[in-house]
Amino acid sequence: MAAVSNSVVHLTMRFGSTVLSFGTGVLYERGGQHFIITAWHNVTGLHSETLKHLNKNLGVPDNVVANIVVNWRGVGSRRIPIALPLADEEKALFCIHPQNWPRVDVVAIPFDPMADHPLVGATSNGEMISGCICLLDMGSTGVPAEICPVQKYLVPNKDVAQRWLDTVEVTEELFIPGYPHNVQDYCAQPVWKRATIASSVQDGWNGEPKFLVDSASQSGMSGSPVLYYSPNGVVRTMGITNQFSQDVAILAGIYVGRVGVKEDADPQIGTVWNQSVINEIIDGKCYERLPAEIEVSPRELEAAVREALSSWSREGLENVRNPQLPSRYYVQGQVMKQIGGRASPQRVLDAALEMANSYDGPSSPAKASSSDR
Repeated sequence: MAAVSNSVVHLTMRFGSTVLSFGTGVLYERGGQHFIITAWHNVTGLHSETLKHLNKNLGVPDNVVANIVVNWRGVGSRRIPIALPLADEEKALFCIHPQNWPRVDVVAIPFDPMADHPLVGATSNGEMISGCICLLDMGSTGVPAEICPVQKYLVPNKDVAQRWLDTVEVTEELFIPGYPHNVQDYCAQPVWKRATIASSVQDGWNGEPKFLVDSASQSGMSGSPVLYYSPNGVVRTMGITNQFSQDVAILAGIYVGRVGVKEDADPQIGTVWNQSVINEIIDGKCYERLPAEIEVSPRELEAAVREALSSWSREGLENVRNPQLPSRYYVQGQVMKQIGGRASPQRVLDAALEMANSYDGPSSPAKASSSDR
């Protein structure tokens, strides 16, 4: 088994003890702190663009069970399922990207492996396990324990990894270890799925730091790490062969789901957010709002639309009202950015048009611009 599988985390999203969905995450370390990186829609229970509930019963997770590999040196390893809360009374307990529109469908869940966490699981006869556990507690054995962030298995030469990210082209083969349709063995090992880069990693997709892959991915894989993996330790970049003494991996990004899926067609194209957004999320230290506050209130939306319309001239407002011109979509973009994507694009557009038709507030002097203002 590829050792980097030890950094992959099986996730069970729950409300209380009620299971809502399954997903995947990856252990990540930065600045001496540990995080589980996964998809935003996993932990909010909302579609990342429409904000519609993903659970048919409108369930929103308030905790997640993370199945984390703990390794005891010289003894072996096993996966330990612990419950992590997703919110307190003031905010969500996971970090989002500071610039959240267009929404980056990735989050970082901080956790302390030295703290006591509720243990979740069952014995072989079906009895539920209760109590708390410290993942790195040596207990009576005195054997040092460790968890396995993905950095432990990445190419040790950062320059080689960055050169690969800067030059990798479409058709390069990647791998997505995760839990498609919650498939796993009794050890909760992840299943590795192949993926081929289908759009430019460097140029992004729609001007955003993400790219597409061609892969037969399935539900349950959202939040999976997307890896270049070499079992023989070889990494080739720009005609240069780099040989390492062990198997190596390069973290290309985080898989968040398929695009273009319709009832009668599935192009099997998945979205991967570039690995660069992970550090931006962690360093930004921007916590998500509480579930009831994620979607903007009617009053907040009205204020945001009014502020956007006040920056348009009277002539520009006429263009906004004209369905033959794109001006209304510029307003929509202004508002979506201002509210951090806390409403569906259609809701914002409807609100902008309704207010533009009756708007009598302040406006900017007429001036020529690409946005028809």
